[in-house]
Amino acid sequence: MDKKNTIIGVLLIVAAFYFMYDSAKKDAAVARAARQAAPARVEAPAGGAKSAVETHFQMAESSAKKSTKEEFCVIKNENLSVNFTNMGGSIANVEILKYADNQDSDKPFSFNSVRGAVPAMSLAMFDSYGELPCPFLKPFSLALKSGDTVSYEYVEPGLMRITRTYALISSGKNDFTKYTLVVKTKIDNISGKPLKLGEIYICLGAVPPTASDVYGSNLSFLMYNGGSHFARSSSFIDSSGFLGIGSSQARPFEKISVQDSIWGAVKNQFFAAVFTPEGAVSNAGFAIPLKTGYKTDDKYMKNSIAGFMGFNAGVIEAGKSWELAGTYYVGPKELDALASLGAGQEEVMNYGWFGFVSRPLSRLLVWINSWVGVVSPAWSWGWSIIILTLIVRLLLWPLTSVQIKSAQRMAKMQEPIKAIREKYKDDPKRVQQETMKIYSEYGINPLAGCLPILIQIPIFIGLYYMLQTSCEIRFAHFLWIKDLSLPDTLESVPSVFGIPLHILPLLNAFVTFVQMHLSPTPSTDKTQAMMFKLMPVILLVFFYTFPSGLVLYWLVQSLLGILQALIVRMGMDKVVLKKRTKPSFMQRMQMAMEQAQAVQEGRGEDFKKLPLKERLRIAAEDARKAREKLKSDRLKGTLYEKRKKNPGGRSTPKKR
Repeated sequence: MDKKNTIIGVLLIVAAFYFMYDSAKKDAAVARAARQAAPARVEAPAGGAKSAVETHFQMAESSAKKSTKEEFCVIKNENLSVNFTNMGGSIANVEILKYADNQDSDKPFSFNSVRGAVPAMSLAMFDSYGELPCPFLKPFSLALKSGDTVSYEYVEPGLMRITRTYALISSGKNDFTKYTLVVKTKIDNISGKPLKLGEIYICLGAVPPTASDVYGSNLSFLMYNGGSHFARSSSFIDSSGFLGIGSSQARPFEKISVQDSIWGAVKNQFFAAVFTPEGAVSNAGFAIPLKTGYKTDDKYMKNSIAGFMGFNAGVIEAGKSWELAGTYYVGPKELDALASLGAGQEEVMNYGWFGFVSRPLSRLLVWINSWVGVVSPAWSWGWSIIILTLIVRLLLWPLTSVQIKSAQRMAKMQEPIKAIREKYKDDPKRVQQETMKIYSEYGINPLAGCLPILIQIPIFIGLYYMLQTSCEIRFAHFLWIKDLSLPDTLESVPSVFGIPLHILPLLNAFVTFVQMHLSPTPSTDKTQAMMFKLMPVILLVFFYTFPSGLVLYWLVQSLLGILQALIVRMGMDKVVLKKRTKPSFMQRMQMAMEQAQAVQEGRGEDFKKLPLKERLRIAAEDARKAREKLKSDRLKGTLYEKRKKNPGGRSTPKKR
């Protein structure tokens, strides 16, 4: 590999990491403590302080439950078990049957089972008590339970009747049926006069944080109107910013005001609930933090998040009704399942700028796993990542070969370049000019090896986002790795200064060290030599708390890079440098620059006394004349040579 271009690539990767800083890994010790503490929940002391949001919601919920007993009703299929409550005629929780709650339990993951959550799909309206919509949790009566359908009804005598119907779709050929309910709410005006409802909100449910989601970047509520508008959980914690820049205080809630939103979602790293209304749009929504009660010092594990999506019910005339129907998806963040909903719901994956890379990589990885899972079901996702790496590397093989061969040619030029540096050591500008001149003479482009690195950067970042948010690799085992979505911590080995042992980043640093020493050296610069030595350390720091699936990808591609370097290295002695017989474009540009510079130097001190604007004009004119002369010299003796016209006669000499 071209070491100079490797440095450029690493610097570009560092810049890319800055743009995705809110998705990078936090300190390893904090992450480990969060993972260990996540299952342990504690209730707030009875007399402890509560946030205004919790007090507002708990007052509404407790006042409704005092007057009647809460009753439950369950419907299920092969994917979901939906637990309904008569409080609000809504959903208490949803069990996603094929996904475990944690690695040590067969109990399925339960959506909306977080501390302080109000039932999902419950209605909410504004009252005089605060800035947030108040959940409507009055007791409904069970009107119908038949197969996969449940219907609740609430009657306010002389005012209104609310009917809420849910139908759980059995799985079929279409992916969208796997985790989807059809929801319908109807409000009838039975008062005999206009009924003013105004804005009615639907609770989308609440999700907890995950230990592997650093900075809470995936824990969010979003509304979509052709573009995604996020309210992230990081808004609900204090932030000191970057070196004090961008510091902020925690907000009690976050309001999203966007016009014509066609769906909304609440999600964490691996699961999502998406409500898509039929024939209606939303113009506002609320994201609300709920205290988890986790015993941890990690501030990003302290809040779950709930989302409310608002719809304008307006005024219902006497004898009329208002309806809101739609589909409610509750399930894993699987790209194809979300895309099959048909209205851009795949944006829930939040792949960022490099979604055009993440989406095909995700589909390719799932397809590979469908075959590998037959042979090795226990380690299928690890093998699938390795095979994906092989495919990507094979596609890039021709480009990386060009990169290595370019480095070999540059390595052959080190002796002449070293002589130039010794000769013009007091004139850096002249060193640069002579170096570019010798490169041009031999047809060497120093930037020729950058293209493969530039291509690998979006692939790397796209894979990072894909592995960060795909539910498929959650709890996936491989070799000693217990979860490919987390660092490969060896729990049996004691930590050093609170930092646990991660094997893959250490192996990757060693492989990088070997790769650097097998690659041809294009430069004798001491600064670059120092960068070569620090490269394994830099990558170790970056990768140490990254998901093990991502580090596995980088490790395998580095091993393949070593193999490719060895193959190309065998042909190192066959590399022959030849001078160009005709001047290249770079040579012609260099000659034009030298001629323009010579003209400038020949103007003497009077030229230097001219105003800057005038000097720039004269320099531009000199450059134009130099380009025209080069063009004229190049066309001399050809059919396109510019000939002087003979005034008053023929423009060309007579034929003999």
